[in-house]
Amino acid sequence: MNLNIDISIIIVSYNVKEFLHQCLLSIEKATAKISTEIFVVDNNSIDGTYEFIRSKFPDIKLIANNENLGFGKANNLALQRAQGKYTLFLNPDTILQEDTLEVMLNYLEKNLKVGLAGCKILNSDGTLQLASRRSFPSPLTALPKLLGLSKMFPKNKFCGKYNLTYLDPEKSYSVDAISGSFMFSRTKLLKELNGFDETFFMYGEDLDLCYRIKEKNYDIHYVADTTIVHYKGESSKNSPIDNILNFYKAMDIFVKKHFSTGYFLLTTLLLRLGIFGHLFGRFLGKFINMVKTPIIDFSFIYLSFIFAILIRFDETRWFFNYQPVILLYAIVYLISATLLGLHKRKKIDFVRAFGAIILAGLINGSFTFFMPFIAYSRIVFSISFLFILLFLPGWRIIYYLIIYKKVLNKSYTNRTIIVGAGHDGKHIAKIITKKPELGYLFLGFVDKDFENPQTISTINNLTELIKIKKIENIIFSSDKFTSADIMRLMNKIQHLSVNIKIVPENINLIYGKMRIETLEDISIVDIDYNIYKPIPILTKRIFDIILASFLLFFFPLIYLVRLLSKYKTNTIQIDNYSIKEWRSPKNNKIKLSWYPMLISIISGQISFIGDLIHLPDNIKTRFYKPGVTGLIQIENLQQITMKEHQRYINYYMRNYSLMMDIEILFKSIIRNKNKNFK
Repeated sequence: MNLNIDISIIIVSYNVKEFLHQCLLSIEKATAKISTEIFVVDNNSIDGTYEFIRSKFPDIKLIANNENLGFGKANNLALQRAQGKYTLFLNPDTILQEDTLEVMLNYLEKNLKVGLAGCKILNSDGTLQLASRRSFPSPLTALPKLLGLSKMFPKNKFCGKYNLTYLDPEKSYSVDAISGSFMFSRTKLLKELNGFDETFFMYGEDLDLCYRIKEKNYDIHYVADTTIVHYKGESSKNSPIDNILNFYKAMDIFVKKHFSTGYFLLTTLLLRLGIFGHLFGRFLGKFINMVKTPIIDFSFIYLSFIFAILIRFDETRWFFNYQPVILLYAIVYLISATLLGLHKRKKIDFVRAFGAIILAGLINGSFTFFMPFIAYSRIVFSISFLFILLFLPGWRIIYYLIIYKKVLNKSYTNRTIIVGAGHDGKHIAKIITKKPELGYLFLGFVDKDFENPQTISTINNLTELIKIKKIENIIFSSDKFTSADIMRLMNKIQHLSVNIKIVPENINLIYGKMRIETLEDISIVDIDYNIYKPIPILTKRIFDIILASFLLFFFPLIYLVRLLSKYKTNTIQIDNYSIKEWRSPKNNKIKLSWYPMLISIISGQISFIGDLIHLPDNIKTRFYKPGVTGLIQIENLQQITMKEHQRYINYYMRNYSLMMDIEILFKSIIRNKNKNFK
């Protein structure tokens, strides 16, 4: 151990490069008067974290893993090399106040019986994060939380014991456990305990460490004298199902490890059953949310056939005879809707609903008119088709007008103020003003004075301004206010219904409430490309083949018409008759280059929609097959950089759908027509 180093800071990162960047910047400000060493353990991120840290923060001790080792094991790798008197385990999606490390260091220096301490942790909306202080999940403590009583009666000592919601968050005191996002401890003690228990992959290891520190007769304290912000869950939100499993598995391991011998078997069993019951409820809720739209569609399809049968027949026996046919037709409708991405989109899209119905109608129509052994009545099919055409887009339109539009308006017409009229604040204001599609209605600045003409209030009147102007979004600019100033303001307005965002020093990013927004750029982190999934591959290929075959058949006719239209006519008089004389122009050749192109599309060498056919010299890598047109082509960019090319292609590959291809194709046709018209 090197006594010259006060604190060893250990951060485990997994695909949160932007958040890690801001975390490290806040650490730089907080360590101005303290001797520290910083470890970043990268759990095989795919967002370029390793290269970024190497280039921007060369003094950081970087440990790069070849796989995701989990939270505990990754922290232990750095703990083995830690030389500081104290060690801080810190999440990458946190921002420290300027005095945080100094306050924590002094606190443990004065309180020798404290083996581990955590500070006050705020959520991104300014509210207190419940995990800042908590009790061990014993049966009597955890059951009120599992049953939801802690939310109903947070100030009750029995119901609020797990998260200690009945205690004053502005005071410091001894607790059972603190949050794993910020754990400040004595390095010697941690090494005696061998760090985290690596049995826990994610979640639960912080509780386990707290329990073992308590067994060593050390106290654990919640320190309210300093504050951090934690954008909870950024490292794990890309795989929510796995995280639910990991959380409840960790809770089960903890209960089995620490309580099975200390409590009656029945009580422990009830707690474990409660954990798994809560897990089942979470999964059931997610499953219902995933299938609710197809179920609503199926119900209306079934209802449409019932109406059609009642209109066509008087006898009820026909209803039972039609069950297999109704099921077949309904499956075709649902498959068509899925192929067009109707059930995966969060947006209420009644236009795609029409497209899915037409596609399914053509398929089901072929059953009805050409396969008599399947079809029972063409009239029933026709009537049901009309009802489906009414019901499926209809319920979406009604839902949009009554419910979704209110949510949409609230989300995309946010009344926004920017706190800080400095350089960064002005730049952000310029961006959101010229791009209304981003959803920010900029009302003005809030600053310390009225020096800027667009300042509408001072900081002292921020609370009143939010109420009077009905502010929905507040964007804090970090170049005019310190982290401590921002946190104090966040704490001041936490009781108000307002979205809080912070503009980091990387001016093209705004981050807040569990997500990152990019302005004037696209951050490429996701590798889950739609265009590589089986169904999109099939639909794109079928679309290319059908359209290319159609054009190969009809283009000769178009060519003939165009060829004849090139001939000029002269009228001559012979006796009493006027006769038109056809004369061929000198240059009557029409290029037939589309023939080999269409053949190439059918063979799969190129596509109607894709990358540039001829890449510029400055672009060496092709990410997708070339296309006749595409996102880049319709932008008509004369010169394109490698970064722009990668951005367009990655956007297309991630968001591909058949409707996107059709939209791009139509835009290309319209643009070419307008160009020729001009």
